[in-house]
Amino acid sequence: MTGSEHRRALPFMPFAVVAAIGSVQNETDHRLLTRAVCELVAVTNEIFAERCTGGGITGAQAAAVAERGQKWVIDYYQPLLGPSHTTKLHRLAVHLLDEFRLRGNLFDGNTGYNETLHKAVKAAYKATNKRRDQFVEQLLVNQQVAALLLEEVERPIAAGSDATSVHAERRSRPLRFSHRCTAAQLARKRKLPGLCTVLEVEDSASLFYCDSIYYGKPSAPRRGRVANTIRAAASFHGAPWYDWLQYRGPGGTKCYGQAALVVQSRSGRRKRLVVRRAEEAAPREGCVLTDYGCQRLRWAVPSSGNAVRLDVVEVNDIVGWVAVEHDWEDLCERHGLLVMPNAVPSTAAELRAARFFVNAFAVSDAGEETDDE
Repeated sequence: MTGSEHRRALPFMPFAVVAAIGSVQNETDHRLLTRAVCELVAVTNEIFAERCTGGGITGAQAAAVAERGQKWVIDYYQPLLGPSHTTKLHRLAVHLLDEFRLRGNLFDGNTGYNETLHKAVKAAYKATNKRRDQFVEQLLVNQQVAALLLEEVERPIAAGSDATSVHAERRSRPLRFSHRCTAAQLARKRKLPGLCTVLEVEDSASLFYCDSIYYGKPSAPRRGRVANTIRAAASFHGAPWYDWLQYRGPGGTKCYGQAALVVQSRSGRRKRLVVRRAEEAAPREGCVLTDYGCQRLRWAVPSSGNAVRLDVVEVNDIVGWVAVEHDWEDLCERHGLLVMPNAVPSTAAELRAARFFVNAFAVSDAGEETDDE
């Protein structure tokens, strides 16, 4: 894995600690390790924030970031795992503030740019015969070939080229990924009781539906559109995929929910999202995740019903996707350490008892396409 892949996976680690250790009621206290991992994610997010990578940071802010990094090494890492003399821990604990004073940010020392250039140099070096008596000449030729390869990679396609015309022709064709069935059939198929009522249609009305909805700017380029896509697919590469999202409810209130269905018009121009609504749940006493801003949720089930309340959300009311994790401590206390959420029985009592956390550490990074080491 590259450095950016490790960084993207790190925000999900705090929620896995309880699954590996157990809950407090099982005579094991995971809270110290959970807090250590949460603090590590918070420190990492601060170090890779825009102000630390070139956006501008004051001396006091730099000192606070450096002090927090040193505190994590001394107060969290060493008590758990003991002294560890590694270069990365040493730099985090001792030299972070020196780097800010020397360069003003933490990005100028990044070696990712040079690593990218090495690929072309290595490809060019394979074309040489490695003769030592022509060492200088081959270095010059090597550099010229590397520059030529980089130029070929970065050269844009001409406007009148055949490749451009082919792609333009493909984009001009209408995309037909919608399905059609009656509202009653769709409610049974997706297990959405009350769908006809919330959509204000008859049971026999025909509905067109698809698996995803795009909520970004229509004029935005296609590169990066996946980051602004909400999926509600019963089967996506062989498995169900239902995204969680934040949206604006009546009066502009902030709401959370899980995408359940994307309904569209026959022409596909208008799309609406059917959402299973979630509501705020009471936090657990002494919960570490709550201390770090992770909001606890539960399904919004009416007192007189046995199904989750549904909302119909317009595209303009979608704020964005959110990462939501199961409350693993609560799940382990009710069903044991080895039971996964998909093995829990689908009953009304379980629907009311289920708890989730909004992952406050995972932030949408659309537009960040760097893959530094």
